[in-house]
Amino acid sequence: MKQRDRFCGFTLIELLVVIAIIALLIGILLPALAETRRTARLTVCTSNMKQMGTAMGSYATEYQDRIVSFTWTASDGHSQYADLEAQRRQGNTASSSAQAIDILRRRAGRADIQPIASWIPQVLYTHLVMQDYLASRLPEKLVVCPEDQNRLDWQRDPPNRFDQGYWSPLQEPPSETNKRWPYSSSYEVVPAAYDRYQSVIDNNVRSLRVRQSTDHRTYQINASSSFGNLRAADVDFPGKKVAWMDSAQRHFGAKDIYYGYPEARVTLLMFDGSVNVFYTYEANQGWNPAAGTLTSPSLYFYSPSQWEPEKPVGGWDPPYDRLPGYYRWTRGGLKGVDFGSQEIDTGQL
Repeated sequence: MKQRDRFCGFTLIELLVVIAIIALLIGILLPALAETRRTARLTVCTSNMKQMGTAMGSYATEYQDRIVSFTWTASDGHSQYADLEAQRRQGNTASSSAQAIDILRRRAGRADIQPIASWIPQVLYTHLVMQDYLASRLPEKLVVCPEDQNRLDWQRDPPNRFDQGYWSPLQEPPSETNKRWPYSSSYEVVPAAYDRYQSVIDNNVRSLRVRQSTDHRTYQINASSSFGNLRAADVDFPGKKVAWMDSAQRHFGAKDIYYGYPEARVTLLMFDGSVNVFYTYEANQGWNPAAGTLTSPSLYFYSPSQWEPEKPVGGWDPPYDRLPGYYRWTRGGLKGVDFGSQEIDTGQL
């Protein structure tokens, strides 16, 4: 009788060694895969901003070299909605607010969004004018950084989710005025693109300029401030002047960092349509529009909501307290420079 072959298998030690090797390989590969995904999202982000830059150029070509912005005033513009038409006639930011909500009602089907008082839509909603020009449906992922997961979540069925507090605490609290938030952008427009007095070299108008309040999300305006209808030709250094900025570093490091911290690396759209990634500390610190000839920058406190990046801890000297405005508040407005050279002496130094 033939003897059977002896069965061969793995010992427990051999199996544990194989498992350990697999775990080690996974540990090595996962960070590389995560970095690859981040790189891909950075590519999408820069592509989004380049498309916005192209649209900005097309808008200027079609509308007499105008920089894209809200254009309604007390004497110009029209809404098919009686309540918004009444608000438009109030002028100033009320006209801009009426135009923004008019677009949301028509392009997003949000007839339920009511007029909003004391709102400056230019900061995070100027893209609505561009998307209305392009006849886009809203909300639109193009205006949201692919790493800005909170805003991408807010865009998902806003009436039945965001408006009901579904994303709490990572959203603004549900309210009539907060229904606008799912249609906001990750990319903030600099005041020089919409504030007509930001670029005027005359200290007599400094009280009319939009300026920073004490908090990173609040601004101060004058009842006689003037908005929109600025020309692209008024930009003296289009390749060195920021037009749209991501409000945070999202593509580098373990955590997002608010743009105002010097170590943040932020995606920026320049007025010439180019997209760059710069450290904030590489920029000029900007100015205080209300201070006239003083050389000190705008300073404000960063007080993040739960859906915004946390304050970074340590790692920079001097210690964090109030942050400079940097390219949000460029000295000279459209006549000034953010990157590549020192601030331009426009008569305001």
